[in-house]
Amino acid sequence: MKRNYRAWEINFADYSEELSINDKIKFFLKFGVLAPSSHNSQPWSFKIQDGVLEIHKNRERKLPFSDSDDRQLYISLGCAIENIVIAADYCEYSANVQYVDHDGDMYARIYFDKVGDKKNGDSKHLIFLIPKRVNNRNKYKKEIISNELLSKFKGYIKEGMRIDFVSDERKKYLAKIAIKAGIRAMEYDQFREELSHYVKNNMTKSEIGMPGFGMGIPTPISFFAPFMVKMFNMNALSKKSDLKLLSEHTPVLVVISMDKDDPRTWMDVGRVYERIALEATSVGLSTAVWAAPIQIDNFYQDLQRCLNILSRPQMFFRLGRPEKITEHSPRIFNVNIQSKI
Repeated sequence: MKRNYRAWEINFADYSEELSINDKIKFFLKFGVLAPSSHNSQPWSFKIQDGVLEIHKNRERKLPFSDSDDRQLYISLGCAIENIVIAADYCEYSANVQYVDHDGDMYARIYFDKVGDKKNGDSKHLIFLIPKRVNNRNKYKKEIISNELLSKFKGYIKEGMRIDFVSDERKKYLAKIAIKAGIRAMEYDQFREELSHYVKNNMTKSEIGMPGFGMGIPTPISFFAPFMVKMFNMNALSKKSDLKLLSEHTPVLVVISMDKDDPRTWMDVGRVYERIALEATSVGLSTAVWAAPIQIDNFYQDLQRCLNILSRPQMFFRLGRPEKITEHSPRIFNVNIQSKI
């Protein structure tokens, strides 16, 4: 296996009760770094000391144009936090997550407490789904997602949060909003320039970014993909097929909204999204995030009008059973962990 994909191959035998608490946290982090992130930028950094973990944003991997307010960055941190909490739970540790505001920058501090004597024996524990979860952009099968499952997802919401699952006539309207937002995003030279650095060919050795196969691009064409993204409005060219993808080949469109709109809120959204994505994976479903209607201009207001809500939309994604399996994106294998907080 290529080095830039090795992070997905986690050896559970690496965990032992004999490990120090700091080394146990490093094991939890193996799952944290498998979290989704905008453009697969993996914008996190970690600090460990005396059994306490801090998760900070990595300024070197932020997206200055497409994520100027850091919303997607903090949502990504929330996804990583949830994976870490799940991994700790499997190893019989409770994880107390606290958000800390330091000079306007929010970060998460996690304290771990032992609650059992050995690893959780549940073979269906969510930890096993973390290395299987993918952001699948392919067509989804035309099947009804059970209300029982959607009700389970709604049970994850936090205070001030709401989740809308749209499978009725509003779905086509939401699809049009998402497509218009995507086309508008690609009209900005800065957006295309930034995105072009994260679109990779299928043979890439990079540990960040999105190989073309994740977007259905064949290997020969993938070598030209960064140039094409930089020079052309690819979303305008795919408008017709994208409309069919969202309105006809997506059983449910999901919007997570919050009453507040700040980094603490965004991390909570990421945690809930990741839990939903993992639970969906457990029953053969996938998700695919579309950030443009959340981030670009004021398209989020169109989402509000369609859903008749006042809360601020924070995530927009597809939910369904994919017709084709897609491979993982690469990950940074040796994550830099500072030992001093």
